[in-house]
Amino acid sequence: MRLFTPVCPYACMIIAVVLHPIGIPELFGQEKSRNQDAVAALVRQLESGSSSEKLDAATRLGHLGPYAGDAVNGLADALASDDPALQYEVLVALGHIGPLATGSIDEVSAVLSSGILPLRTAALDALRQIGTVPSTVVEQIEDLAADSNAAVMTAAVRCLVTMEREDSASVSAAVPGIIGALSSHRPSVRNAATNALVEIGESIVPSLKAPLGSGDAVVRRKSCQVAGRLGVTASSLVPLLVDRLSDEDKLVVRSAASALGDVGSDADLVLPELQKLLADDSASVRAIALSALMEFGPLANKTIPAVCQMINDDSTIVRAAAARALGQIGLGSQQAVQALMDAIDDSHGGVTIPAANSLSQLGATAVPALERLLDKPEYRDLAVTVLGEIGPAAKTAVPALVALLKSEDEKLRRESFIALATIGPAATFAVPELLKILRDPDAGLSRGGAAYVLGHIGEPSCVPVLKKILNASPNTDPQVLRAAAWSLVMLQPENSQNGPIVLPYLTEALSSERPLARKEALVAIGKLSDGGQPAAGALMQLAQNDLDTLVRSEALHALGMLPKISDEAMPIAIVALDDHDPHVRNSARFLLGKMGTRARVAAARLKTDTREGATMDRTVAAWALARVAPSVEHNKLAVPFMLQALPDPNPRVRAEAAHTLGLIGISRPEVIDALKTAAADHDQTVASAAKRALEQLE
Repeated sequence: MRLFTPVCPYACMIIAVVLHPIGIPELFGQEKSRNQDAVAALVRQLESGSSSEKLDAATRLGHLGPYAGDAVNGLADALASDDPALQYEVLVALGHIGPLATGSIDEVSAVLSSGILPLRTAALDALRQIGTVPSTVVEQIEDLAADSNAAVMTAAVRCLVTMEREDSASVSAAVPGIIGALSSHRPSVRNAATNALVEIGESIVPSLKAPLGSGDAVVRRKSCQVAGRLGVTASSLVPLLVDRLSDEDKLVVRSAASALGDVGSDADLVLPELQKLLADDSASVRAIALSALMEFGPLANKTIPAVCQMINDDSTIVRAAAARALGQIGLGSQQAVQALMDAIDDSHGGVTIPAANSLSQLGATAVPALERLLDKPEYRDLAVTVLGEIGPAAKTAVPALVALLKSEDEKLRRESFIALATIGPAATFAVPELLKILRDPDAGLSRGGAAYVLGHIGEPSCVPVLKKILNASPNTDPQVLRAAAWSLVMLQPENSQNGPIVLPYLTEALSSERPLARKEALVAIGKLSDGGQPAAGALMQLAQNDLDTLVRSEALHALGMLPKISDEAMPIAIVALDDHDPHVRNSARFLLGKMGTRARVAAARLKTDTREGATMDRTVAAWALARVAPSVEHNKLAVPFMLQALPDPNPRVRAEAAHTLGLIGISRPEVIDALKTAAADHDQTVASAAKRALEQLE
């Protein structure tokens, strides 16, 4: 679900890019062949190399992760070795391959009986990452959950949780031992114990009360971290977390403050206590307190004066944190706007950038101040950029932005086109001037900018002009042609006849050195559906290797929009589930969901993803889970997430949620009522999806 449109932190456009075509579809085929050859060579090395060569092969296959799926049988065979070092590396490799290593489950399970402790732990970790535990060894894993060794016990519990046995007697009995492991001298054991407690979920909350008051500062700190990761389900711990704000250990104070922000409950109790920390003598504590205040959003508006004062703090990290916080809590506050305008003058870029971002988050509240900056040459570029990021709420600035289209400064004109594009349909005042530019063959690259903006505005009258440009002589600037192709797709996404016309230009843009050009081309290809199928190889190449997170995210989403999704996309999506960027992770979940039951091997991982993280992350994971492994339990789990998504501002999110509720087929009163409301949605795609869902539930 666009659930699943990545929220772009900056405006994007195709114009004014330098393209260096490199034949991405062919490159993808070559790289795929090289990968297959490399895996085959490593498997041969694993089978017949020397001891050191076998270890090296197993390690390198593990580094390839899901892309080494073809090596699973060879790795499984290597577990029969009598070399414990090799067995260990093989188990690690199979764990890294993850869900695609299901063919090795029997061999991995056999290692659970090993007398070598690290091998038992590695086998449990591998089974958890693969996501499937055979029922025949459940009792054995339950026995290991009572093991005296903390590493084995924790690994066994995490394995049982993956099997959806978090409420079992074995897991409950292990909880005291896991909490005890929080004080281990080994960081890896402490971290595994923290993860285990979070994975067990809400039922663990009562057991955290005692460790939050432990005499061991490490245990107190790790307990705070667990509470924070559990989010709102840990709200009953808020008073204890508040107590930890006066802890003698600064690391505990920081962890408690961060956790209170993540839990986000009891604002009346928490906000005054967090505000007190703004006077702490530790800059890191002040910065984390500001970040925690930010998590409360508008509920923290009473702290705005105190946060504004922090814009003048001696510490750069504190000033930056204050600037970020004002973007979340300062909506409607002119005091917040003025403080952020002051921060724009900060001598450190680490402060000015978050200040500009926060001004864009304040929306219409910040527009008048930004419009005044347009009269100051030294601030004009920045003001235009921020107005663009504000989007439709900056519509009062449209006349001033249109005037800037006549500037002799090419960069300023480009930024003005970007700003008008992100303002979108609210920028209709600009249409006459944009059409004039588009029709002028002597307007140069500005014609591409005009095409781009008109596509965002949704102005249908420019379609004949766009087609004329695309059918023009070879002398037309390639950048203008690409922008015209992109705009035509945006204006006529359902017109399949446009596919052969625009796809060559869009495919060429995929090899641009500019990430923005690649991303926008991917957006358009995703809308082509059948027409974008020839670009599948290029999409997989970008999803796998592009350095820009927005490009990877959009490539994964575009793959999910294709009518025929290759099985070769599976390892790419599974790898992306661990990407550091949430947009990439959600696009990977979207792609797996679109693959349906073919992606069933990822079910356990998706189930885990529904338990932790931001609301949108959990919602997309639940959506994908209901599609890759439909079951009574998974469908019930997905319903509340889909109901929560139905009012989302993004119509694609609403439509996907309605469609999924129809597929799930659970006809509860609250589901029917929500779908009836959605059936009256002003967006026809949403309304149609809701009506179809209601018919399915009858």
